[in-house]
Amino acid sequence: MKKFGSYEITRVSDLEFSFVTDNHNIYRVVFKFSERFFEEHCSECKDILEVDIVCADKNCPKDYRVGATIFKIFGEILSESCNGIMYRCDDSDGRECSRELQFDRWYETYNTDEKIDRFAQDFCDENACDKYYVLVDKGCFNYEEIFESFNYRCKECNN
Repeated sequence: MKKFGSYEITRVSDLEFSFVTDNHNIYRVVFKFSERFFEEHCSECKDILEVDIVCADKNCPKDYRVGATIFKIFGEILSESCNGIMYRCDDSDGRECSRELQFDRWYETYNTDEKIDRFAQDFCDENACDKYYVLVDKGCFNYEEIFESFNYRCKECNN
C-alpha cells in the first residue's frame, strides 16, 4: 500500500492535538487519563491514556493522511512518556466493525517500525459491548505493567 504523509499537527495542550485535512475537515485528538476503567488499587493504570478522535464534520470523507497523522500523534505521545494509549471502537451508531477495520488498517500501515504493540479487549455493560485497544511502545520500561493492567485489572473486562 502507498504511504501517505501526515497533515500539519497543532498541539493545543499537553494532551490535545488538532489538524485540518485537505477537505477542510477539522480533527481533534484528545487524550485523558482512564482511571475509570481500572481497579482503585491499580497504581500502574494511571499510565494508560484514553484517546478520543473527533472530526468536527459528521461525514468526513475517507482520507489516508488522517491515519498517518493520528499515528504520528500516537508515536509522539508514546515517545514522550511510557503511557499506553487506549482506543475505543464505539458501537453506539452500529459502526464498530468499520471503526475496528479502519484502526487495524492504520496500525498495519503506519506502525512501520513495529515499535508499537497492541492488545484488544471487549468491554461490556448493560447497554453494549465495545472493542478497546491499547497501544504501547515496546521499549517502555512499564510495558509489562500496562499489558497486565489492561488485560487483568480492568474493571469492565473482569465483570
